[in-house]
Amino acid sequence: MYLDILFKVLGGLGLFLYGMENMSKGMQKMAGERLKKILAMLTTNRFMAIVMGVFVTALVQSSSVSTVMTIGFVNASLLTLKQALGVILGANIGTTITGWILVLKIGKYGLPMAGAAAISSMFFTSEKARTRAMTIMGLGLIFFGLELMSNGLKPLRSMPEFVALFHAFSADTYIGVLKAAAVGALLTAVVQSSSATLGITITLAVQGLIDYPTAVALVLGENVGTTITALLASLNGTANAKRAAYAHTIINILGVLWATTIFRFYLQFLENVVDPDNNITAAIASAHTIFNVLNVCLFIPFIGYLADFLCKIVKPDSPIAKERVTHLDILMADTPSVVVDQTHKEILAMGSQIKNIFMRLDNVFAGRDRIDSQVGKIEKIEDKLDIYQKEISDVNFHILNGTLDNANTEETRENLQTCDEYETVSDYLLRIAKTLKKMEDNGIELNQYKRATLNQLHTNVEDLFDDINRAYELRDRDMFISAIRKCNYIKDEYKRARAEHLEHVSENVMPAMLSTGYMDILNNYRRIKDHLYNIVEVFAKIN
Repeated sequence: MYLDILFKVLGGLGLFLYGMENMSKGMQKMAGERLKKILAMLTTNRFMAIVMGVFVTALVQSSSVSTVMTIGFVNASLLTLKQALGVILGANIGTTITGWILVLKIGKYGLPMAGAAAISSMFFTSEKARTRAMTIMGLGLIFFGLELMSNGLKPLRSMPEFVALFHAFSADTYIGVLKAAAVGALLTAVVQSSSATLGITITLAVQGLIDYPTAVALVLGENVGTTITALLASLNGTANAKRAAYAHTIINILGVLWATTIFRFYLQFLENVVDPDNNITAAIASAHTIFNVLNVCLFIPFIGYLADFLCKIVKPDSPIAKERVTHLDILMADTPSVVVDQTHKEILAMGSQIKNIFMRLDNVFAGRDRIDSQVGKIEKIEDKLDIYQKEISDVNFHILNGTLDNANTEETRENLQTCDEYETVSDYLLRIAKTLKKMEDNGIELNQYKRATLNQLHTNVEDLFDDINRAYELRDRDMFISAIRKCNYIKDEYKRARAEHLEHVSENVMPAMLSTGYMDILNNYRRIKDHLYNIVEVFAKIN
C-alpha cells in the first residue's frame, strides 16, 4: 500500500515537473519575438515595468525563469535596479496564472492530450507546429501528473497516522499559520518550483488531507520559497543583481508577514470572493492571485525607497572588479531569442571598435600621427575586443547546448563565426601597428612609394570591412556577395605589391628589417581580407 502511494505520488510529481518544463520552454520559443520587443518597452515607468513582468511571466509560465532573466539583465546593465523591481513585482502576479490553469478539471484527459500531442509532433515538419505540439504535451502531462498525485494520495484519508501528521500543520492558530507557511517555503525551495508546490497543495486540499486555511498558509509560504532561485542566481552577480534578488525576497517575506498577521480577516475576505466549499481549487488559485496583487499594490509606492535602501546596505562593486564590456549574461540563457538579438548588437559594437583602429592607422599612413602615439591605444582596444569575444562566446555556446529552434541556432552560429573573425581582424591590425612602431624605433622609414602602396591597401581593406559590417548589420546576402569583388581586387593588389617588392629586393640591397617589415604588413592585410572573406562565405552560403 505504502509503496503504491509513493510510486504514484513520485511519478505524478515527476510528470508534473516535466510537463511544466516542456510547457515553459514551448511558451518561451513561441514568445521569442515578443520577448525581444519587451526590453525596448521597459522605461523608468514602474507601472510599465510591472505590466511587462506580468506579461513575460505569463508567456514563459515560470516566475523563476522571468526573475532569473531579470537578474541577468540587471547583471548585464540592460535594466536599472528600479526597472528590475517593477518586473519582479509583475512576475509575482504573472506566476499566479499557473494556478488558474490547474483550476481546469481535465485531469483524466491529460494523458490522451499528452499522447496525441507527442504523436502529432512526430509528423509535423514545421518547427512552430512541433513547438506548439510539445507545449500542449507539457500541459497534458501537468494534468495527468496532478491526477496521478490525487489518486495516489486518496488512500491517506483513511490512515489515522497520516491524518494526524497533516493536522500537525493545521493553520488554526497564528503559530500554526507560520508553521504551514514555513513548510510551503521549504518545500518550494527544495523543488525550485512554486507551480509544483501549488499543485501539491491543491491535490492535498482536494483529497481533504488539509483544510482551506492550511492550503492558503502553504500558498503564502510558497511565495517566499520561490525567491531562492533568484538568490542563488545572483551569488556571482553585480551589486545591482544582488540588490534585485534581495528585493524579491524582502517583498515576498514582508507580504507573508502582513498576510499572516491579519490571516483570519484575510480568509473571510477570500471566502467572499470564491467559496472553498463549492470549488476548493479555484479558491486556492484566487488566494494566490489576490495575495500577490495586493502585495504589489502595497509596494508600488515604495519601489524607489526600497531601491535606495538596498543601495545603502549592499556595497557597490569594487573598482578593481573585472568590468564587463557586453550587455550579455549567462543568466539570460533562459531567453535565447533575447541573447541572439543582443549578441548581434554586441558584434556591431565590436565593429565600431575595429573601425576605430582602422581610423588610427589612417592617420599614421597619412602622416597626421606618429605610430608611437597610437600603438598603445590600439593595444587597449584589441584587449577590449578579446573580452568581447569571451563574453559573447560564453553565453552563446551555452544557449547552443540548449533547445534552440533552427532559425536561432543558425543565427547563433553566424554570430559566433563573425565574432571570432572580427577579433582575429583586430589581432592583425595590432600586428601591423607593432611592426610600424618597430620600424620607427629602429629608424627605418618607408619610401614614398611603399607608404602610398600600404596606404592604398589599407584604405581598400577598410572599405571592405565597412561593407561587410554593414551587410552583417542588415543581414543582407546580396551585399555580402557584392563584397566578393572587393576581396578579389585586394588579393590582386596584394600579389602585385608583393611581386614588386620581391623584384626590388633582388635588384637592390635594402635593410632586412625594412624588407621583412614591409612584407609582414602586406601579409597581415592579406590575412585580414581572408578572415573577412570567411564571413562572406558564412552569410552568402558559399560552399
